[in-house]
Amino acid sequence: MELSEGMKEVICKRLLVYDKDIVEIIQFGSSVYAPEYARDVEVKEVGEKLRRAYNILGAFVILYGDGGYLKEMTADFDTGFDDAKAMLVAARDYLKMGKEVEGDVKDVHIRNSFNSLFHAARIAAMVYLAIGNARRGQIKGRLPRHYRNEFEEFINTLHIDYFYNGNYPANYEEEFEKWYKRVEDFVRRLESKCR
Repeated sequence: MELSEGMKEVICKRLLVYDKDIVEIIQFGSSVYAPEYARDVEVKEVGEKLRRAYNILGAFVILYGDGGYLKEMTADFDTGFDDAKAMLVAARDYLKMGKEVEGDVKDVHIRNSFNSLFHAARIAAMVYLAIGNARRGQIKGRLPRHYRNEFEEFINTLHIDYFYNGNYPANYEEEFEKWYKRVEDFVRRLESKCR
């Protein structure tokens, strides 16, 4: 659910009443680029570094503070396209494991194979937003429409329908290959835009 500016202000005020030591409040990740799917909250301590800074830098809005702590936390930014590619490998590994077992464990591995494809696309999108848009001086937070439409398909099919709901087709191997190629192409295209 997308939050109105008024609701964000109320949330910030409540957090600051609850903890007077808060130095920055930053809305980031899926709550910015796909608010209808956002579900989590993260808390970081002052001075703590982020290994995968693209999770924040790809899409963020500073709600409280000046961004100085965010800059400090993300100083050693790792680009992350390798993480997206590693997730593609993991997806294939899950599929292989699913073919080797039966029952509930098979279902878990097959679901995870599709969900890992989604995560590969998610990571690539976050990296693109963190690097590509920053280089162009664009406002961070949303993928361009042609990428966003494709990414929403990944969310709705791979993450929600196939992983959460378990509605993958009986010919899951064929379906996996189709989606693998699409996600791999998506990752490559985004990476090429960031070079």
